Amino acid sequence: MTTLRILVVDDNASILRFLAAALGASACDVTQAGTAEQALGMIGGTPFDLIVSDIKMPGLSGLDLLRAVKRQQPGTPVALITGAPSVNSAIFGLRHGAYDYLPKPFSVREIQELVDRVRRDRDAHAVSLPAGLSDELARRQFGVEVLFRIGELALDGIDAPTFTDTVLGYTMQSLRGAAAVLLLRDPDGTMQATRLGDAGMVAAMSGLITSAFERTVDAGIRDAVELGDRGKVSMIAAAVPGLGNAAGLLAVARPAATGPFLPDEKGLLVGYARTTAVALQKIILREGVEKNLVDTIAAFVNAIESKDLYLKGHSARVSLYSGELASVLGMPHADVLVVRRAGMLHDLGKLVMLDSLLRKPGKLTAEEYALIQAHTVVGDRILQPLRFLAHEAKAVRHHHERFDGAGYPDRLKGEAIPFTARLVTVADVFDAMTSDRPYRAARPLADARDEIVAVAGTQLDPVAAQAFASIPLVTLAEISRQHHAERTTADADDLFAGSVDCAQAEAVLG
Repeated sequence: MTTLRILVVDDNASILRFLAAALGASACDVTQAGTAEQALGMIGGTPFDLIVSDIKMPGLSGLDLLRAVKRQQPGTPVALITGAPSVNSAIFGLRHGAYDYLPKPFSVREIQELVDRVRRDRDAHAVSLPAGLSDELARRQFGVEVLFRIGELALDGIDAPTFTDTVLGYTMQSLRGAAAVLLLRDPDGTMQATRLGDAGMVAAMSGLITSAFERTVDAGIRDAVELGDRGKVSMIAAAVPGLGNAAGLLAVARPAATGPFLPDEKGLLVGYARTTAVALQKIILREGVEKNLVDTIAAFVNAIESKDLYLKGHSARVSLYSGELASVLGMPHADVLVVRRAGMLHDLGKLVMLDSLLRKPGKLTAEEYALIQAHTVVGDRILQPLRFLAHEAKAVRHHHERFDGAGYPDRLKGEAIPFTARLVTVADVFDAMTSDRPYRAARPLADARDEIVAVAGTQLDPVAAQAFASIPLVTLAEISRQHHAERTTADADDLFAGSVDCAQAEAVLG
């Protein structure tokens, strides 16, 4: 049996002794540290085979130690000890490369299983995906799917009470809530509330929502706000924008013991609230829902993905490049809008990917690369319920196909690839080459345009590539300069800007 070098870090001496004894029984060479600062002084030499650290400690936390280890020794697995498996910091750790986590109280058997897993991965020269990653991906994917399900309800012609009940059910399911409330104010100022979930939790929410309505909705706050007694109830609310005096508030709550709401959960609630507003307008006004729905979804994509300096504006630029290419090809205005929407949504599936995968500095494992490739299928699946976006969904699925048939996910070849997808692929590749990345500077526009022509007929559609080469450099430069621009609905002719990581597009040109 291979002896493993393991570093255990905890400010609790009794836990250190327990870990040392349990790991020693599994043929491990154990080093102990009482603080993260002490542990940092021990990791500069030969890498440990495993580091086990408590999250909450005086001074630097286990999460600080995790980040430091991943900077110095990215291949060293780090397992985190947490007091609650659903707590925010534990999920944060999984997203930032934690190998596993041990919820207190843990047993000798759980420690042995962790050691066995490290040995298997070490012998196979592989790095397992973090425990819980599949569940986290599924949670994120369902959260984004709910956004579209709410929008789809607006197209089904259902009545308002059924709609609001369904929205609350989706919100609770997606955000792991015990109760949800939708408070709407009619144009005449009358308040109407729809409630769902645990009666006691609903009662605790009601008073808080009423008092928060004015300072949240009337103050024009666009982000989710935290409400409630943090010791007993975790609760967040988001404004439901309306017409004139009409407006609302969507809130969800759960016991504090479940853990606080994560940042992405707050972002999803804002998306649900905005999409609910659009859907309610459709139900009430019966017009303009498709345009408003696309705008709202695109705005949500932009809000979630615009936080990264290097990726900000990618989807907006792909949308504009794609539209310019469609115009050069003489496509009708309606078809140009379809191409632009497809460019805006092409990386939609990456919303459910983990940041640790999308921004991993080193080479991806086979399993990680398969997850990244799956974003095309995930994006298509998310758009499937919206029948009026059928052409855009095909482009989302196939924008990584190659003209020579060597792409993914379906290895389509030549004209079997939907034409809209072929246009978006050209725009996607061009923007990847001409955007700064942490590991290299952007290529000059002229050089990138020449490279587009060079791979015509192999990777890219030759007709689309040659048409793209005819776009004046001044036009391409104007679009490219929007890398750091703040964009709105009006800026993009109601298509909205967005930014989603396009790291994998780098691979197409080697």
